[in-house]
Amino acid sequence: KFYLTLWNTYSFFVTYANIDGWTPDMDAPAVADRDVLDRWVLSELNTLVQTVTNGYETYDVTSATRPIEEFVDALSNWYVRLCRRRFWKGDYSEDKIAAYQTLYQCLVTVAKLSAPIAPFYSEQLFSDLNGITGLEKDDSVHIAGWPKVDVHVIDKALEQRMALAQTASSLV
Repeated sequence: KFYLTLWNTYSFFVTYANIDGWTPDMDAPAVADRDVLDRWVLSELNTLVQTVTNGYETYDVTSATRPIEEFVDALSNWYVRLCRRRFWKGDYSEDKIAAYQTLYQCLVTVAKLSAPIAPFYSEQLFSDLNGITGLEKDDSVHIAGWPKVDVHVIDKALEQRMALAQTASSLV
């Protein structure tokens, strides 16, 4: 399930990025100026980096890997689904560029975080993303730098509000 969900999210990203001619060098607004969904998923992503890093450093594979699966599920079922209209819009606005930048950052970071446990799949995902963008100086996910946490992006209150909204929506 994890691999299929991640592949579908990647496929969605690539399809629309290619249609729009998106490139990562396009300036996106600062995280603080982005849509609330972008801020939420980037906050979750940075929290994920903290959690996974701690899990790997303490040799607790379950606490390092299960959160990656949960994040990919939320990325696909909440972020992408709620942002589809942003990707489908005809105009090429700052909002659309921010959505592409956000999803790209999430996919590259997930590839790096899952590299120790899914080496071949992560390598392919990373190579496919970086082959087009060239943002990463390393040719392989296995020699790329480990993701750094940006504590300024983490917004626990926003994460809690979104979790409450997800719970309410799921119950309805």
